[in-house]
Amino acid sequence: MHLSPLQSRMAASLAASLTLLCLYLLLISPRPAMALEVSPIDDMLLEDSHQPLVGTETSYEPDFALFDRGIVGRAQFELVDLRNNVPVALNLSPGQSMCFRMRGTGTTESDNAESARDIGSDKNESGHEASDEELPHSSERRQDATGRLVYVSANTCLQPNRVSPDATTLDPPQLTLSVSESEEAGCPETLRDFTQDEMTVFNEGAAMMSLNATRDLFIGITAPNISTDFQGIWNYEVAASIDDFYHRYTVNGTTELLWMDSDSTSALLVSRNLTSNHDDTQQIMSRDLPYELFVENNSSRTMDGVRHSFCGMEKVAQISANQAGNGRSNNLVRTRMTTRGPGGFPKQEFYFDGLNASSTYSGILYKKTSSSAARRQEGGVVGGGGVVFEPTIFQTPGGSNCRMITDLEFCNETEYSVPGNLDRFNNNTELARQYDNYARQMYSNFEKVMMQIPCETGPENRYSLARNCDDCANAYKRWLCTVSIPRCEEFASPNRFAVTRNILQAFPNGTTLTDEQSNSLDPRMTTNTSRNSFIDTQIQPGPYREVLPCEEVCYEVVQSCPAAIGFMCPLPGMIGFDLSYGRRQEGASSMACNFPGEARTQISAAGFVPRSNNMLGAGLLVTLLLLLR
Repeated sequence: MHLSPLQSRMAASLAASLTLLCLYLLLISPRPAMALEVSPIDDMLLEDSHQPLVGTETSYEPDFALFDRGIVGRAQFELVDLRNNVPVALNLSPGQSMCFRMRGTGTTESDNAESARDIGSDKNESGHEASDEELPHSSERRQDATGRLVYVSANTCLQPNRVSPDATTLDPPQLTLSVSESEEAGCPETLRDFTQDEMTVFNEGAAMMSLNATRDLFIGITAPNISTDFQGIWNYEVAASIDDFYHRYTVNGTTELLWMDSDSTSALLVSRNLTSNHDDTQQIMSRDLPYELFVENNSSRTMDGVRHSFCGMEKVAQISANQAGNGRSNNLVRTRMTTRGPGGFPKQEFYFDGLNASSTYSGILYKKTSSSAARRQEGGVVGGGGVVFEPTIFQTPGGSNCRMITDLEFCNETEYSVPGNLDRFNNNTELARQYDNYARQMYSNFEKVMMQIPCETGPENRYSLARNCDDCANAYKRWLCTVSIPRCEEFASPNRFAVTRNILQAFPNGTTLTDEQSNSLDPRMTTNTSRNSFIDTQIQPGPYREVLPCEEVCYEVVQSCPAAIGFMCPLPGMIGFDLSYGRRQEGASSMACNFPGEARTQISAAGFVPRSNNMLGAGLLVTLLLLLR
């Protein structure tokens, strides 16, 4: 086929155009050399976040020897996307970092208003408004109209171990948390890239930060390099939320766990009252146990570095108590709900048996998120990591003639250490029964007296418009149990408020005080014997020291009972007062007096132990000392 001159020119022009187009496409196409392939994150990492995963290398170094990082650019991080209220657990080697991203944290004004209402209603564990001091790095508790407040928290579950077990003075190194809307700031290459507003070092294995975000948020976890004194890796759990912190720990200077008392091998600790409303008692008592407890002997320091981390303490605590009964050394502790104590309000108690004598322990309470009260958002649980409270310190004495008793049937507010004798009473339960029976027998005399009082008459004929016979019976029973069952401290106790008792009797092991010791003590009869002869004849504890009943225990009987029963109390300054009753001493390091339900933990008694603010009514004159013999 022959082309015409015109067709020949058109064919030549088309061929040239195609050739130029091919050359153009070849020149602008990207070069495949030096491309970095980032492996995708397995979806299972997000589905089962509680399984520890070994972290992989998350950055790469350029192979260009002639170019430094400033020219080549930042190392590429393997980003892990975080879902709202869903924790992720990973391993991290010393000197490495891991980067996370919380997508779409910006919000509309309507979302912002709803979130602000939720944040404004934050409560602490006692039901009061949470203060900034209780929430570390939570200064931005409000958000502006263009962003959303994001809560980021993390816990250390595993940390490098000391190479030498005896090197207990060395503190384990802590991870660092960084949070920013900038990837470079949130996921820095080295610790030198941090700014103070974008990072925080973990505090005892936990970190909490909040940031007002308008777009994707980048979160980094960085491990420091470690010295030759340590070996191993970290395992941590991190979570982000637009609702509230997933993990929490308190730093408000108070404790939810109270040390009631202890002897050489046993101790009783209780939570604060879970409510002050009796209408809520039945519902609270029917729920699962709200707390778990982790305990260590302070000489071991096993929980160093993770005292604010639930998953960390769970792995290393010497003793742990939980509802399942499968905690470490769980045979040493029993826990349950109880309404024993003043007021009859619900609380959780922990009774330890098998501790070491002359030891100091730390108990850390953890409140898990209730399944019934949990708010679920986008598949996660708001606050699902629970709350770790500040530690409570408690001690065991070295002697054995003070024994811890609890679960008394009649004196149901009595839960403390009392004069005992292991040779006569093999266990504390039998000792408690002996004291309880004695108090019940003494109470029968009071009941006979009250039968002469017209308790069922009309208001106009009653002995008081403010108190009734039930108030009298409760006050008298509390007084009777307190003076019949004295609170005991070992003879060598340094408590200057406790008085010496029963110095003429030998210790249960047969030894007696030396002449020098006896001559240095008060020679009065109240020092030579116990408050009640029953103790010296039936218990035979030997010398001990008594924490005297608080004076208001006696005054409340006078205020609550009719004058016809003839009950009177000594006043301060009267003969015998100092050896019969004690007075509260604010700020004292030792227990100054004993009130039923009074904890050894130094706390304010408001809301826990009922006290009488008006010690003596107008015109009340009391001049006689009443002692049980």
